[in-house]
Amino acid sequence: MAYLIDEQKLEKIYLKSYHTFGRFKFNVDTFLDKPGISRHHAIIEYTNESWLIRDVSTNGIWINDRKIDKNLPYQLSENDKIDFAAPGQNSFVVSSLNANCQYFVSQNNSKHVIEIENQMLLPNEEEATHIVYYDALLNYWFLEDLNTSDRQALIDGGITSLFGEQWLFYCAGVSTMTKHLEQQPSVKPLSLNFSVSLDEEKTDLSLHVEGEEIDLGSRSHHYLMLLLARIRIEDKQAGLDPELQGWIYREDLAKKLGVQMNHMNIMVHRARKQLSEASPEKAPEAGYILETNNGQIRMNCQDITILKGAQLETRISL
Repeated sequence: MAYLIDEQKLEKIYLKSYHTFGRFKFNVDTFLDKPGISRHHAIIEYTNESWLIRDVSTNGIWINDRKIDKNLPYQLSENDKIDFAAPGQNSFVVSSLNANCQYFVSQNNSKHVIEIENQMLLPNEEEATHIVYYDALLNYWFLEDLNTSDRQALIDGGITSLFGEQWLFYCAGVSTMTKHLEQQPSVKPLSLNFSVSLDEEKTDLSLHVEGEEIDLGSRSHHYLMLLLARIRIEDKQAGLDPELQGWIYREDLAKKLGVQMNHMNIMVHRARKQLSEASPEKAPEAGYILETNNGQIRMNCQDITILKGAQLETRISL
C-alpha cells in the first residue's frame, strides 16, 4: 500500500492513484486546514509505475527542504519529507510507495485496514459472506455477495458498504477497465474430461487445450462443473437452442449440490480460478467456461467427456 505519515498527527494518509491535497474541503482527497494552504495545493499521481507530485498552489511545496518547481512533476521516493506551504510546516513523510497492493480502509476507523489478495473470502474462510477478486481479462476488481450473488466493480478510491460500514478501496496499480462489465470473453475451443467414481464422491478433471492435456486433479468444485456439464448435455439432447442450453439458477444448483448458496458461490469462484490459472498463456479465458447471466450459470465448453467408474457415460461435442 502507498501512504504518507502526517508528522503532526502521526496518522497514515493512504494514496489513491490520483490524490489531491488542499483546503477545499469537499473537493480534495486530503483536507489540509492550515495557514498558507491553497484550495487545491498538490496532486500526487501514480503513472508509469512511479509516484509523482505536482505543486498547483500559491505558496509552494518543499521536498527534503528544497522547493520544487510549480506545475512540474517531481518523482517521489520513500522517506521523502514533504512540506506544504512553508519549510517545516504541514510536514508529511513518504512511508510506502507500494502500488502492487489492494486494501479496504474503514471510514469509521482509518486504522482498520484489510489487505486484499488475488481472491479473498471476507471476513474469513470460516464465516465468509463476501468474496473480493481480480478479473484479469476485464482488468478490474469485484466484490461479490456470496448469499445474493450481487457483485459490484471496485474503483480506486471508491466507497463501498461492507459489514455495516463504509470502506474506501485502494488499487493504484490497476489500470481502468476497458471492457464492458457484462461482456464475457469468448472461450477458445477447449475440452473437459470428467472421471467420476461410481458413488460420485470423487471427481477428477482434465482440461485439453491446443493439444495439451492439463490434469486438474480432484476437487470438490469439479462435481459442480460435472452437474453443469450434465445439464448442458441434457438440454442439447432435448433439442434446445444452443443459447438456451445449460442454464440453471444458482439457488437451484445449490440445492442439487446440497450446500448453502454462499458455499456454492465459493465453489464457482474456486473453479474459475483454477481454470484461469491452468494454462494462462494458451487459455487465460478458460475461467469463462463457467458463464453467468442474471442469477443463472451454465457450462460453456465445446467438448465434454464423462467417465463414470470405468464406463463411458457421455462424450459429446456442443
